[in-house]
Amino acid sequence: MIASPTPASEPRPLAAVLRPRLRDSTNLAAILLPDLPALRPAAARRMARALLEDAARSGGGAVFRTLAGAELLCGTARPAAIRAAGALSRLLDGALAPPIWRLPEESADLLAWASPEYHVPDPGPPDRAWPDPGGFQARLDRVAAEQVVQPRPLRDAAGAPAGRQLVLHTARMLTTLGLAEADAELVAYAEDRLARRLLPGLGAWAATGEGLRLIPLPQHRLPPPATSPGATAVVPLARAGWPGLGEQRQQLHRRGWQLAIAGLDSVALRALQPLALPADILLLSWS
Repeated sequence: MIASPTPASEPRPLAAVLRPRLRDSTNLAAILLPDLPALRPAAARRMARALLEDAARSGGGAVFRTLAGAELLCGTARPAAIRAAGALSRLLDGALAPPIWRLPEESADLLAWASPEYHVPDPGPPDRAWPDPGGFQARLDRVAAEQVVQPRPLRDAAGAPAGRQLVLHTARMLTTLGLAEADAELVAYAEDRLARRLLPGLGAWAATGEGLRLIPLPQHRLPPPATSPGATAVVPLARAGWPGLGEQRQQLHRRGWQLAIAGLDSVALRALQPLALPADILLLSWS
């Protein structure tokens, strides 16, 4: 069972909350996950939180969310903290090794970080649990491209061949991962992580050739420079409101790529101003 921070109607200084937990912390540890741009998507944040909560289930301790956006697991067994740090590092593609404080030896350093300007907000209702977060991520990283990548022919208005689009087959992906069903955030997380891992290969295919060549584009990633026209990176409609999409489009242009937004159906076309979207191509979904 996960120990939860004590609910409070007002934010509290984090150091004051941690001190009682550090009095009997022999051979325990604390692990810090700072607020990072890679964790701004709700799905990535949820996965990171799930990994920390999974460590708390196996090794004890409590997960604290600060007003600054960091996540802290305090008072867990050291092996659980080490495993969680490894899983979080893989989640971030090795961009960060989350800091670990050994307790009680490094309690003073932990309290120095948890100075009074860091506060614990009211935790509110717990996040919906994800199935075996550590195991899920490991299975996701073993999925082969041929299991989930589906080619689709593209045709122009006259019906002549115009190119090809490589898409991630969601139903096949969920079957490969052993999931009967999944919520939208879990699917978005899995698709983005797969797209990140497969980008070098898919990007190399799309960077050169004839006709339109469309591939999924993960967030915060860019494909290799294109050597011929037609290379096109595709993002889902849900990402159209991401503030960084316009800058990502400009970076794609500098590499010789176009940006396409997929998933516009009749409802979206009525609700949005399609010509105002930061895209070179709009991919419509017909029912």
